[in-house]
Amino acid sequence: MPSRRKRQLYVLCDMEGASGISPANREAMRHGSDLWRAEGRGLVTSDVAAVCSAAQHFGIEEIILNDSHDYGVREPNVLLKQLPGNVRLVRRPYLPGKPRKMVRGEPYGIVIVGQHARYGGGGFAPHTIQSPPIGVVTLNGTEVGEIGLELALFMRAPLLAVIGEEAAVAEARALCPGVVGVPVKSLARDWFPSAGETAPVIREGVLDALRRRDEMHGLELKPPFRFTLAPATGHRFNPERRFFTRWLARLILLRLSRGKMCERGASWETRTIVGGLYALHSARGFIEKAG
Repeated sequence: MPSRRKRQLYVLCDMEGASGISPANREAMRHGSDLWRAEGRGLVTSDVAAVCSAAQHFGIEEIILNDSHDYGVREPNVLLKQLPGNVRLVRRPYLPGKPRKMVRGEPYGIVIVGQHARYGGGGFAPHTIQSPPIGVVTLNGTEVGEIGLELALFMRAPLLAVIGEEAAVAEARALCPGVVGVPVKSLARDWFPSAGETAPVIREGVLDALRRRDEMHGLELKPPFRFTLAPATGHRFNPERRFFTRWLARLILLRLSRGKMCERGASWETRTIVGGLYALHSARGFIEKAG
């Protein structure tokens, strides 16, 4: 008799939207800095631990954690020893599609923690992957940031909760109106509570979202997937720009993805989201400062 599949929760973790990180201690989110070690890691870990506490109380058996800040390629931002033993960390999360492969079948749901708004979306430290040089990204006509791109990777999986900057919560609700939003800071309102204040609020919010899972929805788009990318202010595309993987980037973007590129932007079309994300990262290499 086949073994029963574990009930998994996928958690995407970033740092700019973590509790306690503000303009006053902005250095705490710079990977490897003294303040990152002294404060930043503990702050984001507090948020993630609150999510894990709710998940365990609800009966989630396995938590797949994507520590995506600074690509997660070096020392993790989260303090793994302070998290439950059923947490599995995504290794090499910078590879498109890697997080999706770690989740067997469909996850019970998705929780996004420590999130910021997309480039131009307002709030504290808004950007899309890396802005500059990345400016506006659209997918099938909808402007998306890191929230939307992650939901596309886990197409149709329910987005349960988003914890982070108030502007990021609003962005998530525009994509998935039923999502439980737990704002933990707001640049617009100059509101930056401590991690100790937000931890119980995060736990209760995630627990509520888990209980209401059947009311939640994910992003649902049908192929072909059409992407566009415009560079950030003060930047432009240069099709002749030379860099180490230029030949591979041109192959992925211009041939495999049937892409086009001019100074003002790039566009491409793929049958899979993973292919579209590879083309997105390929397109980045052709952006340079204008003038």
